[in-house]
This record gives sequence, C-alpha cells and structure tokens, in this order.
Amino acid sequence: MTNKLAAWLDSYPKPMKKVDFAKELGVTPSYVTQLCKRDLPWVNREMAIKIAEISKGAVTPNDLAGIPSS
Repeated sequence: MTNKLAAWLDSYPKPMKKVDFAKELGVTPSYVTQLCKRDLPWVNREMAIKIAEISKGAVTPNDLAGIPSS
C-alpha cells in the first residue's frame, strides 16, 4: 500500500516542506515523518480532516485509514 501523504509531500513540484506541513498541522516534524512511513500511526478524526484540508483533498481520511479507493 502506498502512503498517499508521503507521495503528496514528495511530489514535484513540492506542495510544501514537511516542516511547514507540521506547523500547519500543529505537530512536530518527527510526527510528520512517522505519518509518512508505510505503517503510519492512527490519527484521530480531527487530524485526518485537517490533513485533507491542508492537502486540498489529495490525502483523504480514507487514505490515512488504508481504505482503498474504488
């Protein structure tokens, strides 16, 4: 399974730096690194929604939960 958050943050041109993403999300850069790993930690509903908002829908709550898109 591809980590859509990692793919989005690493896309070209880069949508934003990971440190800026962390600041907008209200977490540490090291937590963003954890979120970008293959087995990302579970995030709560509010954080999942905020990630979707920051990524402008490129990364959805379903992506974070590992639910495949149809």
